[in-house]
Amino acid sequence: MKNEDFIHYTWQFQQFDKTNLKTTEGQNLAVIKAGYRNPNSGPDFENCRISIADIDWAGKVEMHIKSSDWNRHNHQRDAAYENVILHVVWEHDLEVYRLDGTLIPTLEIKDLVYKETLEKYENLLRNPVEIPCEQHIPEVSDLAKLGMFEKALAHRLEQKSQGLKEILLETNNDFEELTYRVLARNMGFKLNSEAFLRLAEVLPFKIIQKHKGNLTQIEALLFGQAGFLDTPKDEYAKLLATEYAFLSQKYGLNSTKMERMQWRFLRTRPNNFPTIRIAQFAAILNSNYGLFSLFIENAEKKVLETALKVKPSDYWTKHYDFGKTLETPSKCMGESSVNNILINTCVQLLAFYADEVDQHTFFEKAIKILETIKPETNFITKKWQNLGFKISSAFDSQASIEQYNHFCTHKRCLQCPIGIEILKKPIQ
Repeated sequence: MKNEDFIHYTWQFQQFDKTNLKTTEGQNLAVIKAGYRNPNSGPDFENCRISIADIDWAGKVEMHIKSSDWNRHNHQRDAAYENVILHVVWEHDLEVYRLDGTLIPTLEIKDLVYKETLEKYENLLRNPVEIPCEQHIPEVSDLAKLGMFEKALAHRLEQKSQGLKEILLETNNDFEELTYRVLARNMGFKLNSEAFLRLAEVLPFKIIQKHKGNLTQIEALLFGQAGFLDTPKDEYAKLLATEYAFLSQKYGLNSTKMERMQWRFLRTRPNNFPTIRIAQFAAILNSNYGLFSLFIENAEKKVLETALKVKPSDYWTKHYDFGKTLETPSKCMGESSVNNILINTCVQLLAFYADEVDQHTFFEKAIKILETIKPETNFITKKWQNLGFKISSAFDSQASIEQYNHFCTHKRCLQCPIGIEILKKPIQ
């Protein structure tokens, strides 16, 4: 039994014998136009044209493994499926009807699919390696390779946008607050991303903005809400604790304060401790009144790098935690950390905002930034390089990571331009 992706593929690219086509009722059938995949809810293909018994029909086509899946999915009760003109199935086991009771013509394709296509698809599925098509890569066109990375990157940005949409709703469509929370989450990197996001949730950006220009007060608010000032370890901590006591009372913050135990210090170097990251975050917030304009409206790589490479307060150039000194003075964020912020904050926000306001220029800015950032280096990017792919920028590395994690390891070959090209090529 085949999956629906395979049926979608065979219909979209007409990879089946179309001579003497007949419906399951024995009526002559001709495909005039296969139509287009529907990315939304509803029937699988739109704008289709077929001829049944010499009568032309225009409408939608739905696909299932078995005909009976139509009823299992409750399409017989859904008005969205009233305009289905053909039901394409791998195996016909039941006649199905529209909401108005009329019979839906059905095409069974299990004996029509080209054997070469079926054989190549099954070979890809059986291949035990993480990238099922790797042995065919030398035969694949450059256009398909580029298309694969472009589609993978678009998918990555689209998936990330879903999370940003949720945050925007939580903030009552406040893009400034959204930007603040996304930046905070990414300042925590992998180890403390959730703790940083929680900190931003319990300390609204509107409060931070009221204290721009006073780094001590911003540090007091951040470290206090993060739970680091409960037992001051030195004079500086006592100073911040005193400031926080006043400000928390003023803004009613005590009930939402976090605890130090929510932050993770293990398996990380002192320069990456959450205390250092909070200090760097405070410096960035103190230097930039509007985060939305910084990351979205005026997004330029050099401007952003300058805004993110802000030196923290003097105390945090010499300490990695309260009362604990550094052997080597700490500086602002390094290049790799800044690039991480640009990729996961600026690029994602730009792509999301482009979709929200339907302005493609913001998406173009996101791509431009990715193309000017050095690529990440990990076992995934090395796999693609070993297969002959050039990973020369963050555009390539981000795309290759998404392609590997979402498409290749799950064998979604029929959703990949390379997989589609391989199946369409004759077997050598």
